Amino acid sequence: MLKMAVMIKQVPDSQDITIDPVTKTLNRTQARNIVNPPDMNALEAALQLKDKYGGEITVITMGPPMADSALLECTSRGADKAVLVTDRVFAGADTWPTSFTLATTAEYLGGFDIIFCGEETTDSSTGHVGPGIAEFLGVEQATYIHSIDYQDPYFIVEREIEGAVETLKIGKPAVVTVVLNANNPRRPTLKRKIEAFRKGVTTITNKELKLRPECVGLKGSPTVVKDMKTMVDKPKDTVKIGPEEITKVVEVLYQRGIVKC
Repeated sequence: MLKMAVMIKQVPDSQDITIDPVTKTLNRTQARNIVNPPDMNALEAALQLKDKYGGEITVITMGPPMADSALLECTSRGADKAVLVTDRVFAGADTWPTSFTLATTAEYLGGFDIIFCGEETTDSSTGHVGPGIAEFLGVEQATYIHSIDYQDPYFIVEREIEGAVETLKIGKPAVVTVVLNANNPRRPTLKRKIEAFRKGVTTITNKELKLRPECVGLKGSPTVVKDMKTMVDKPKDTVKIGPEEITKVVEVLYQRGIVKC
């Protein structure tokens, strides 16, 4: 039976994102929160493996207490367990301490045969966390995959690179990142929603992980934003042209072989 984890993140809707002018970090208080879209594809990939080969899926996120709603969304789609990693010392983390904290959480939970992550998050788009978890755990990894299968003791993954498909065989344990739209995530059902609320969410804090405060959160983040500026779109000048000018443009394009007719 496969023991699987899916790392997800609750992100603000891209239409509602604002920046705190003091801390230079995302202000999430005014935004509607959703599950990071590629993470839903990662969850579906794990669920498909579970359907074929059996197993248990633990969905994990690091975030504020309100992120439990994102976890319940995932358990209502078929995940078995939900874990919220939350503590004030974890706040403001960039990708380095986030990867470190999540890797430590995976070890604290006893380890997994495979950890799924979305390719990147819509609020930062770095694609760092999945590979970072793999590096901190010292395990094999495959990024930007669109399909995965299991042939004990290996995972067979496919990834599209520069117009070609690369097939990789990676051993257990492993970390993979799944691309957006790799599959069609299943919808939650009423029965699973009820089960999700009954199961609830397990909370892990730094009391359990025992990480040094200077190594996590904002203090442990090497990224420093010194300043930010708001860019204002300048109005673009437009020029109206008549039929004669259009004919001349088409003639030039035809002479240069850009258009065929």
